[in-house]
Amino acid sequence: MQFIEPEIIKYVENIWSSTLSLEARQTETSYTPHEGEENLTGCVHIMGAWNGTVSLQCPKDMAVQAASIMFGLKCEDTEMEEIQDALGELANMTGGNLKALLPEPCSLSLPTVAITDYNFRIPKTELITQVNFDCGGQVFSVSVHKKVDNSDD
Repeated sequence: MQFIEPEIIKYVENIWSSTLSLEARQTETSYTPHEGEENLTGCVHIMGAWNGTVSLQCPKDMAVQAASIMFGLKCEDTEMEEIQDALGELANMTGGNLKALLPEPCSLSLPTVAITDYNFRIPKTELITQVNFDCGGQVFSVSVHKKVDNSDD
């Protein structure tokens, strides 16, 4: 799946630009949530000929900004439900674009959003790639995990 990183970069840059009117650019700086800092992870699962997960992890402030833009609200007026919906939709758009590159047939789950002050982990998967982005000085990441077969367990 060596092709996937350039595609992730292209899709994320396009989604951020067209949906949020924001510039997101790949960065070498890794997104690592600081201990005690609230962050959100939106993910969609891909099932079928290829099984795995596409996730988007970002600080809460970035998710609030995305929601305020998507729903036309002031940041301080944005509710958690709108924040989760916005991040879920961004993960859904990213996963849907990547799904089109995978072997068919595949289907995409509804997005799931987790709010945590810890690192996010998807059991029984292996990390295929993680691409970090900078948007206005805030770093976020998009990761692709492939389901691993643990039938010998």
